[in-house]
Amino acid sequence: MKPVSPNEDVRFPLRSAAIASAAAVLFSLPMTVAAEPSSTQFTQRLDLRTGWNAVYLEVDPLESGPNALFAGLPVDVVAAYAPSPGRAQFVENPQADLLRAYGWSVWYAPHRADAFLGTLYAIYGAKAYLVHATTNVQWTVHGAVATEAFRWAPNAFNFVGFPVVEQGGPTFRQFFEASTAHNHNKLYRLVNGTWRQVLDPGAAVMRSGEAFWIYCDGHSDYPGPLEVGTSSQMGLVLSSQGGSDLVLRNRTGHPLEVTVEHSTAGNDPVPLSVPVLAFDPDVNKLGTLQVDLGSGSWIQNLPSLEAGAALRLPFQLRLQDMTTGTRHSLLKVHTDLGTVSYVAITASRDD
Repeated sequence: MKPVSPNEDVRFPLRSAAIASAAAVLFSLPMTVAAEPSSTQFTQRLDLRTGWNAVYLEVDPLESGPNALFAGLPVDVVAAYAPSPGRAQFVENPQADLLRAYGWSVWYAPHRADAFLGTLYAIYGAKAYLVHATTNVQWTVHGAVATEAFRWAPNAFNFVGFPVVEQGGPTFRQFFEASTAHNHNKLYRLVNGTWRQVLDPGAAVMRSGEAFWIYCDGHSDYPGPLEVGTSSQMGLVLSSQGGSDLVLRNRTGHPLEVTVEHSTAGNDPVPLSVPVLAFDPDVNKLGTLQVDLGSGSWIQNLPSLEAGAALRLPFQLRLQDMTTGTRHSLLKVHTDLGTVSYVAITASRDD
């Protein structure tokens, strides 16, 4: 069967629906080519206010050492929390001596007299931090996708954050209502340097780059409304030897609208395709059809993902359009709730 582009019509018999990958109906939807391709790394911008800020970092900084990362910025203290059930859960006032609060690692700016007491030596993504700024400033962090999955500490407060869109994000209730361990108001966000309980999670909107405390009632593996999974912690790894699956699972009790965006570095396109099961009228039987995706940046709307349903997208590398070597690109998966997930792609041809 010949390859087709995402906008060509493909016929799918009813009996194939039960055995075909869910991707079989996916690419009959229109695909949009992004106007400007971007780097596989991305930049997070965080507006810090004078005093304490609760920050969720989405990227692994290119420079992880705090002395270099905060050089030239009006930031003098940064603290990270390592959960430990059964001990002090959080400090109500960040002005307290964090070095004496159990579970906290702290960095002090080199110009401070107490800098030698610091215990925080590296800053990584997919983690929450307390950041003290001496004046208002925008902190710009450039780096790679943070791939570490968060592990909930059971029966304890967790200091967390999640990627959401900058405008129009979900409320706390929309984000957590599918999780019995988190669907409550034992939730605190930092307001003017003091932790305040979010009494009405249905009215409070989650903010991009914000960290907060939420109690995990029992054990949980809840990742958010949309669970995005790959077989490798590195994301999608494609090569001459085979492809890799992206699995999307709706963890909510209602349908989700999902969009996938592919971004590449301008001079290093990553040619992708998805094999689907389709009816071939030439031989009057089912066969595998390679649906070719763009080599550069593109945007693909997926069919509605029903409550509790999962979608498997078996990505492959179009070897005929790939030169020898390794390239990298990035998938951004976002929902109509305003949640965001990032998946790194590593593509290599070594045949």
